[in-house]
Parts: sequence; C-alpha cells; structure tokens
Amino acid sequence: MIRSLQDLIVHHNRATGSLTKDISSKGLSLKKGDVVSGKVLDYNRSGQAKLLVQGKQLTAQTSVQLTKGQLAQFRVEQTQPNYIFKVFTGAGMQNNALQWMGSAMQASPFQIFQNLFQMIEKNADNSNQKNLMQLVHLLSQMAIKPGDTITPYYLMAFMQRSGLLWENKLKQWFTGQKDINHDRLKKLLQQDFKGLALQAHQNIPDEALEVKVGLEQLIHQIEQWQLLNHKALSENGKLYFMLPLLFGNNFQTGELLIDVSDSKKGQKDPSESMLKASLLLKMSQIGPVKVEAVLFKRQLRIDYWMSNEESINLFKQNELFISKSLGIHGIHIQMIAYHLTDEKQFDEISLIQDIVKSNQHLNTFA
Repeated sequence: MIRSLQDLIVHHNRATGSLTKDISSKGLSLKKGDVVSGKVLDYNRSGQAKLLVQGKQLTAQTSVQLTKGQLAQFRVEQTQPNYIFKVFTGAGMQNNALQWMGSAMQASPFQIFQNLFQMIEKNADNSNQKNLMQLVHLLSQMAIKPGDTITPYYLMAFMQRSGLLWENKLKQWFTGQKDINHDRLKKLLQQDFKGLALQAHQNIPDEALEVKVGLEQLIHQIEQWQLLNHKALSENGKLYFMLPLLFGNNFQTGELLIDVSDSKKGQKDPSESMLKASLLLKMSQIGPVKVEAVLFKRQLRIDYWMSNEESINLFKQNELFISKSLGIHGIHIQMIAYHLTDEKQFDEISLIQDIVKSNQHLNTFA
C-alpha cells in the first residue's frame, strides 16, 4: 500500500491505437483538488508508469514505487501545462473520508461503461460485445428517456438495479435458500448492474486487457458510490444518486441528492420535518439546470438555477402544469424562484459538494 505523497508528472498518451484514442477523443475532466481513482497498468525501475485514469491511458514519471495492477487514489495538484498528481495516502483519506469519496465519484460508472462499450464496438471481434450486452440492456432499462414519466417507484426500482444493493441482495438470497437455486441466482444477476459487471469481468478473456481494466474501474466506481452513501446517510442523513439519462444513443448522467437530516434532529416526527431534494442535469438543448426543492408540511419551495433566459421562460410556462400535478398529491407550491447563473460555473458544480459541507443547512421558509 502506498504511504507517500510524491508528485507524479502526467502526460496524455498520444500513441496510435492507445486506449486513450480508442475510448474517447475527449481530454480528462479534472480540476485542481480533485481526487481520482487510477490503475497502474505498467511500471519500470526508471520511474516511468502507465496509468488508467477516467478511461484514459496516461504516462507518468514518478519517484514513487508503484506495482503493476495496483489501484490507487491521486489528488490533482496542477492541470497546466501538464497534470501533476499526488498519490493520496491512507492517512489523508481518513482525515476527510466523505470528501475523498465524493471527489472519487467525479466519473459516473454509467459514463465509464458507455466509453468502454464504444471502444468495443470499433473492434471487429464482437465476442466481447456479447459479454456486455446484458449490461447494455439493463442500463437502457434504468435510464431516464425523453418523455418518461418518473413515478414514485422509479427510484426504488433504480436502486434495486444500480448495484448499490448487490451485497444485500446476495445476503438475502443465501440466507433464504435451503438449496442453492442457480436459476434464481441468474435472475438476480440479470437485474443488477454490479452483479452483471462482475460476471462480465469473469467472462472476458485475459487477452482483452483494455476491457477487463475498464470493467474493474466500473466496479470500483460502484463500490465508491456504495461507500459514499453508507457514510453520508449514517453521518449526514443524505443519499446521493447518479441517474443515467438516455438521449438517442448517448448516455449522460444526472445527479440527485436527497436530504433527510432534519428528521434525525431530536428524533422528529417525519411529518414535522423538512425534506430537501436537489437535482442537477447538464443537458445539451436547454443547458444545465439545478433544482432544489424543500418540502415542509406539504408546502413546497422550488429554486431553479439556469444559464439562460430562454430556459427560465420555458420553465415559467410550465408552472401551472407542475402546480396541478403536485396538487393531486396534496402538495402546494409556496414559492418558485429562478436564478441566472453563468454556464461556466456549472462545470464546477456537483451535488457531492453538498454532502461534504459540514455546515450545510436546509433552506427555511419565510
């Protein structure tokens, strides 16, 4: 295990046919202070290492002794003219575990999988495609599509399929079985993203290194997501979801944060507590949108953050529809507020930031 905090000077690998070129033509999506997961693909005694970070293969020069196959966490110290990473120590991770886990979630497991599958589609050998088709099918089932009506049961169904509850489902399956029923286990696998990813990783031949490493990163990212929610819920009363959005053949990721921390204060009755939900969508047509909704005694306040007046006007035109839809469930809108925000600021926004803020408070009503 790495225990030092030495600098790694990192460059993009531009070699023809490299994993960087195959997976994506886009650069790394990193800023100073981010903490990212990476895998050491190769290391030699001269201090040169090959890393896989956010699906990109990078070369690095380092004085840190690394081990081939090792998973590590890196903190971004500099982005220009070259990336400079520092290996994140175990001690550093323990000092602010929520912040570390939150930063490590910058890449969605769904985005990692899309990049991985796009790489495989370019390969004439479709045997690896077949191993991943069940994951493609399940992701399509989970994804929110244009025109979808999101019912109260969507989030529960999403949690069941996302991989967040995989170990809990296995526990229930094993404890509830007198005889091992492999057909039932197969059905369990077919409806769990993490379970299918683990199965696909097992089935992919060792020769397909890029695919196996991509699946390892996907599985690792789901596990970070599980750990983040376990700690955030127990300590902060918050749950964080990355929601796959499907536009045509392109997957994007929305963020949803549910805050029930008010109900934990003095063992309040749920009916006397505030519930807060935040949603962040970065859509191509109307631009990025952040929504915060606070519900208290069936009175709702909604705040929108958008990057242009046209989008604000579009949402204003639909206020009556939203009010009637909520009224059916006995919820009344007290106030709707709109905030115009520079689109560049959205690049720095993630709902994970609300988890790590120890002084975060719920909005209150006037």
